Amino acid sequence: MSSISIDRAALPYAMELCFAGAACYLRTNFSQLAVMLKGLSISTGDAAPSGFDMHVVVDESSEKGAGEPHFRGLHHVVMASFGSSNVFVFDILRRTLSGRVSEATARDSRFWKEKLIPITLGVLGPAMGLVPVHCACLELHGDGLLIAGVSGAGKSTLSVALSRSGFNYVSDDWTYLSQLDDGIVAHGTSSPVKLLPDAVEHFQVLRGRSLQISMNGELAYEEDIAETFGVRIETACVPRWLIVLERRQQAGAIFTPMTSTEARSYVSSSVERLPTQLQEAVAMREKTIESIASLPCWHFQYSGTPQFAAKELLEFAVRQKQEIFV
Repeated sequence: MSSISIDRAALPYAMELCFAGAACYLRTNFSQLAVMLKGLSISTGDAAPSGFDMHVVVDESSEKGAGEPHFRGLHHVVMASFGSSNVFVFDILRRTLSGRVSEATARDSRFWKEKLIPITLGVLGPAMGLVPVHCACLELHGDGLLIAGVSGAGKSTLSVALSRSGFNYVSDDWTYLSQLDDGIVAHGTSSPVKLLPDAVEHFQVLRGRSLQISMNGELAYEEDIAETFGVRIETACVPRWLIVLERRQQAGAIFTPMTSTEARSYVSSSVERLPTQLQEAVAMREKTIESIASLPCWHFQYSGTPQFAAKELLEFAVRQKQEIFV
């Protein structure tokens, strides 16, 4: 794998950005990349966790696009390549990302929005107090609903169905959580929603759409949820409930309360391990997990369509909100 050595003086374009609530201090030699990333930057207005530095050198002589991803890691350093012309080094301890990319990749907004930014938040997030959790997040009248579940449980199709039934969409697969005063705030990245091929049975709008090979090798629809489904996106919200999703054979739906101990164990098992050198990050992550576990939590078991599950969850959320004022 190629080595990377970057002279900061050769990176004249500098600006501060914000992704999923995390500040990003960008330096690059390519003005078009800076402009494009500025367009993807979203400020939530909340106090951001400590940020990270992103230094990117663009090789304007190379027109090779991004290839398949390959990762290597040792302790607090992770290297990622997307073909020979696109190489990145993540230093988790120092919260830095250094990269060299082709001009074709620098101009590819989908690469940055769908791959590089989510990967960066996943790798560097814990060192900034931003905890990536494998769950979807929806928002209803100011209250956030976290939906966890094993891969294949139907989080993404349910997220779309919920977004079409009155909820606002935050994220469908990975949600980034950080501390906010005495609680937590959940962030999304506005990356496309990924739906498996059978989703076409539930959403007619997917007919005629092309399936793509996603980064993990699955064949899926990758859609801009606002454009394809006409729903509203929220960039952040304050979570009020955690739902752990499970499919069942019997007809109907069942909500079963979870203890905080069960919720803590479940969330802890779904987050990525951290290097031993990052004790401060480990402590911050444990505090965030504790905040998630302190939310009202339920197992939600159901059979049927995502629309049926969305109806049950909407009624559940409305009942929960009403009980607060009784």
